[in-house]
Amino acid sequence: LRGTIADVATGNPVQGVSVYNKETGQYAMTDAYGEYQLRLPEGENTLQILAFSYEDILLHTLLYEDGVLNVPIKEKVYSLTDVVVTSEMTARRRNEMGFESIRMDRIKHIPTAMGEADVVKAILTLPGVKSVGESSGGFNVRGGAADQNLILFNGGTIYNSSHLFGMFSAFNPDVVSNVELYKSSIPAQYGGRISSVLEVTGKDGNRKKVTGSLGLGLLTTRLYLEGPLSDKTTFVVGGRVTYSDWMLRLLPSNSGYNNGSANFYDLNATIVHRFNDRNTLYAYGYYSHDKFSFRQDTTYRYENLNASLKWRHTIMPHHHLVMSAGYDQYRYDMADVSNAVNAYTYDFAIRDIFTKIAFKLNIDERHILSYGLDGKYYLLNRGNYLPKGDESKVVAKQLPSEQGLEASLYAGDDWTIDDRFSVNMGVRLSSFTATTPQTKFYCKPEFRVSGKYLANDWLSIKAGFNSMTQFIHLLSNSVSISPTDTWKLSDGDIKPQTGWQAAAGLYGSLFNNMMEISLEGYYKQFDNYLDYKSGATLMMQENLIDEIILTRGKAYGVELMLKKQLGKLNGWIAYTYSRTQLQDKSSTGSDAVNRGEWYAASFDKPHDVKLVGNYQFTHRFSLSLNVDYSTGRPVTVPISGYTYGGGTRLYYSDRNAYRIPDYFRLDGAINIEPSHYLKKLTHFSITIGCYNLTGRKNAYSVFYRAENGKVNGYMLSIFGSQIPYVDLNLKF
Repeated sequence: LRGTIADVATGNPVQGVSVYNKETGQYAMTDAYGEYQLRLPEGENTLQILAFSYEDILLHTLLYEDGVLNVPIKEKVYSLTDVVVTSEMTARRRNEMGFESIRMDRIKHIPTAMGEADVVKAILTLPGVKSVGESSGGFNVRGGAADQNLILFNGGTIYNSSHLFGMFSAFNPDVVSNVELYKSSIPAQYGGRISSVLEVTGKDGNRKKVTGSLGLGLLTTRLYLEGPLSDKTTFVVGGRVTYSDWMLRLLPSNSGYNNGSANFYDLNATIVHRFNDRNTLYAYGYYSHDKFSFRQDTTYRYENLNASLKWRHTIMPHHHLVMSAGYDQYRYDMADVSNAVNAYTYDFAIRDIFTKIAFKLNIDERHILSYGLDGKYYLLNRGNYLPKGDESKVVAKQLPSEQGLEASLYAGDDWTIDDRFSVNMGVRLSSFTATTPQTKFYCKPEFRVSGKYLANDWLSIKAGFNSMTQFIHLLSNSVSISPTDTWKLSDGDIKPQTGWQAAAGLYGSLFNNMMEISLEGYYKQFDNYLDYKSGATLMMQENLIDEIILTRGKAYGVELMLKKQLGKLNGWIAYTYSRTQLQDKSSTGSDAVNRGEWYAASFDKPHDVKLVGNYQFTHRFSLSLNVDYSTGRPVTVPISGYTYGGGTRLYYSDRNAYRIPDYFRLDGAINIEPSHYLKKLTHFSITIGCYNLTGRKNAYSVFYRAENGKVNGYMLSIFGSQIPYVDLNLKF
């Protein structure tokens, strides 16, 4: 039995729906296209259709031969009495561990600094996901560096996932339908990064009518539309624009930044054409642009661009093909004209052309085979440093460009051994050829295996192992990702990053399936990670090998999570204990960082507690809270000083031997949801909230100044007070 499960109101397919056979215990989950396949015995079968926030459906079917059953489902309207949750019971039956999926209606209830729903800020509320500080670009998953995360948006790679210094993510929340994060048990079809995969999927477009929304926040305005162009074609368009200069005007005049400017905009477009039941074509486009200047004589700009086509074809009822091809780009430039003689421009760009061919074959009731191949061609403009203006005496300098080809083959098998035990196995053969400035070839096999055992109706046990290879490196000697960081391909001097992770966990349901609990532990190692010598210069650096330190790393931790998905009170609380340490392997003795001993990575924060909660007083009114506590991150500080050459010199501690104070933040919001009058043309909603309710001055970094013959230390806070906000939305 196969078919599609779609939202009855929009016609859009619904992912993650469970189709469960009550007699045999067999089940299937709908994929990203809302499709399921389930082997059933001939005759009478009773099927349960279970979906998060949708009405449960019980179907009695008579099956004579192979057939198609498409099921429309509608959203659940909750009463004010307690609800017994059954729709998430089969989530623990997934073979993968370390997998998290967040629906956008949950993301929109998580308070953020400026009130706009934010995909990246939402995953930071999950166990095992951290950042180096408030409003920082990038995120760290289970001890991995920020560049070790593969971020995909509709299949295209996002190289910089933040806007406006990390205050907003690159994803317009109105056009996103699903967010999935793989922290371990990464399927074989994903490669190119060694830590995690964040896959963000956009909407396909309403198949019934034209709908949209207009959002107004303190810093941004959002607009999106979706609907049918014909019986077979749908569209989605969306855009955001910011007007944040007023915020900089509020800074003190002696800060030097009150005359600055900062703004961004992004655009999304999707067209889906369904030729017939067997062929569907998708066209995606995304563009974002940021521009900021703290002084009128210095300007920074950066942008993302993604464009792709995807064709989905049903070869046979049990055999599917997905082919895609596209283009990704990230570039930035900066100009400094503060001094006409030294005025310059600097730019960098990374581009790739990719193609993917993926097959999925349901061999029988026990085996689902996935196989395919990927190809990606990189083009790096490593940097151009050029004079600006006729008076400039800057000597032009251009670094040689780099090109490389990454190609992979993979195969995986989802094997159901019996009703209680199942295994997912996969192998990926990844290769990389650096074609410039010198030819270098690498080939690495990667292994993925995970297993699940259903101990009883409420408890499952899982374990897994995966190895990964990464052929691209982010060059940054700042703690947080910066828009002006550069990427570097592996070559003869800088080898690919490699890593592996082993994990195990327990997963259960409590209180008659009202709550879920999970406990996961992991250990991972990675090699050829790039750290930097003290005072390293990376901008326009030809001989990078002289500025970097090749390190190896290890990370381990335990994650405990308690989650309640539905009902008036919903949300989760998570505690993580984790450590991440690095070791210099390129030097020995006194020349090595910390004498070759293990030292904490800049994102090593052992204790982490997160609470996300939403209480729905009525159908329209709810209260959201977000609590975030973590150990302060490591820093290197001066521990003594001496006088030499008429000036004070500082002697620093071992690298990352001390820590800034612990981090704590409490956010709150009141949500007024749209009305439920079905025939109204428009529906109005509003969120009133406050970020950092306690006004705590959380330290982001420490710095030192020589003042009156003394060296004084200071701590910098990003948000040192309460940040109130209002976010208005008009749906139509």
